[in-house]
Amino acid sequence: MAHLITEDTLGAWLIKCDPEAHPDLPRRVDQPGRGVVTRWCVARNYRSRMMKPGDRAILWISGNGRRMTRGIWGVGWVTGHVQDGPANDISLHIPLFEAGAELTSAELVDAGITDLEVQVQAQMSNPSWVTKEQLIRIQKLLEPWPNYVAPEQR
Repeated sequence: MAHLITEDTLGAWLIKCDPEAHPDLPRRVDQPGRGVVTRWCVARNYRSRMMKPGDRAILWISGNGRRMTRGIWGVGWVTGHVQDGPANDISLHIPLFEAGAELTSAELVDAGITDLEVQVQAQMSNPSWVTKEQLIRIQKLLEPWPNYVAPEQR
């Protein structure tokens, strides 16, 4: 996928997670009130430098599918800029879906969504992204996006 990411083309940032590398994540899905992803490590590159508070964010579960089904497990927002340091963390607010409420990779394919960067080039580093047009198609399959609340208002 050779699309150029610009403010005009960006729909949402997509953060990939392999639950085998993050074994606490499946437990967080089943917690009362569910979990919220608040930080994630991203590659320091032009993409992460573009990320800013108020950008939409999607949590994509990857991996072998044994711990968690591949697909979208949460939607929310970028709430900060990439922090300098060895981890290159980005601040996020992505509430996790309840188990069974995820939008699986198979459901996306069944809906004709087969052109996401994460589907075409799954081995790329975080962050990945979806276009505005792709996001419109995804949103038709999801509950309404949660409202953005700035970190200082939480």
